[in-house]
Amino acid sequence: RTARTAVAMGRPAPPVSLIASIPPIWITMGKIFLTLFAVLFALSTTLTRAVRISKGRGEGTLRFVEAKARFLADAKENPSKHHAEIFILKYSAVWILSVGVVIASRAYEWWGRWGYIVYCGACAAPYVVTPLLRPLKGDRTPAGASSIATWYILKANAWIAVFSFIGNYWYTHYFYGVLKANYTFDAHRLNDVPISMYLMTHAYFMFYHALTNCALRFVKSKYEDDAARWVFTCALVAVMAYTTAFMESLTICGFPYYTFADRDKAYTLGSAFYGIYFLVSFPMFLRVDEDVVGGGKRGGGKGRTTHWTTFWEAMGSGMAVLCLLDFVRVHLGLDFCMYAKGH
Repeated sequence: RTARTAVAMGRPAPPVSLIASIPPIWITMGKIFLTLFAVLFALSTTLTRAVRISKGRGEGTLRFVEAKARFLADAKENPSKHHAEIFILKYSAVWILSVGVVIASRAYEWWGRWGYIVYCGACAAPYVVTPLLRPLKGDRTPAGASSIATWYILKANAWIAVFSFIGNYWYTHYFYGVLKANYTFDAHRLNDVPISMYLMTHAYFMFYHALTNCALRFVKSKYEDDAARWVFTCALVAVMAYTTAFMESLTICGFPYYTFADRDKAYTLGSAFYGIYFLVSFPMFLRVDEDVVGGGKRGGGKGRTTHWTTFWEAMGSGMAVLCLLDFVRVHLGLDFCMYAKGH
């Protein structure tokens, strides 16, 4: 009002303060993240460093040393998972860069239905095709490639393929109904969800879950297994889930054919709603081949997750998320309708 009065009286309007020029949604998101990370920091002060027994310098002597924290799976005990995670993270940088180029150049404007499928398929396929054509270092032995049944990279792809399919086929309709989201580009669809999104989700989720594996493993390897670590891990999963969901919502805003009735609501409440996926999937995905011992011996070792177990754990995780999403819908008092040909 002061600015309008100054203009009406012929005086120059006073400069707008920096804070006043910031959109309200960014202030809200700043408060949310400040609260989340403050809680996480407070909980981190309750953690106790893990220790292990090591041989001392003198014969027959032992000493206690702090356990070494690890981001990646152990290269000696579990080389298949170690090198698979490195491959996933390195390749993810490639397709993420390509997405940036596509959004900046607006190349999607001339793709058409098949163009979307080709591009999204090209982003997802290397996670499977590359290891099959050239086995990863952790899956090779002096005698050649180890048994394909022991390859972590294939189990990781299977887990993510199952979970991302369920997410697109079922969960997307909750976004349609609760957040009034909509894909407006011309596309081949399955259950009213663009088929290209099934493929692109695979690439996104492979990256997200490999990255969060590193964070969860760091905590697991660095701190004592007690109640404080359990509480901190739960909080960490929640913060990573919300952050991941928000960052995807933020980065995809440059794509004009995925719309929301209220984008500010999509950032705040929508990120919490989407984050429900990851509350379940982040800790469950970590379980796959996480406790392998002796895996460096020709792909052998104990504690491997079978492909059968991998499939059913992904299915169970998908059902758990579906229940949680529906509990939220019921709490909000919203009806649920799934339309095969347009919503």
